[in-house]
Amino acid sequence: MKNKLLIPVLALGWILLFLVLGSTYFFNSFTKDTNENVWSPITWEEHLLVFDGALTCSLTSAELLERKQVLKEKIFPQLLKKESLDNGYIYYFEDEQQLAEDILEFIGKEKQCCPFFKFDFSVLPFKKGLALQISGSPAVKDFLKDMEQTL
Repeated sequence: MKNKLLIPVLALGWILLFLVLGSTYFFNSFTKDTNENVWSPITWEEHLLVFDGALTCSLTSAELLERKQVLKEKIFPQLLKKESLDNGYIYYFEDEQQLAEDILEFIGKEKQCCPFFKFDFSVLPFKKGLALQISGSPAVKDFLKDMEQTL
């Protein structure tokens, strides 16, 4: 009796495996990009750039100086605390509307020139403040540390 059930069970297992693999191919065909899949919003190459530490800022020296001036005058004076992560930092600020707007504007500009940063911005409950996490590859932490030293 066991031998009669073994072949149909194995056949069913192979059929299910091919269905799963085939469905992945089918869903990926919608994106028109073989490196991208429906489970990830970015391609594998983009993952590698973020996590392998491709740190290339596209700002000119003048633009970088202007960006640092905004950080020095508008954002970092209101820094309450900085928490170190393996791959970046979390910056905690006062709960102020204008500061939140300045941070969001900063994030928007940084995304254009430094695509290797991962930003997480939070408005903490009960007016406990604002939190900005900047992370990415382990090299991002060194990049941020160098940037902070020149502020």
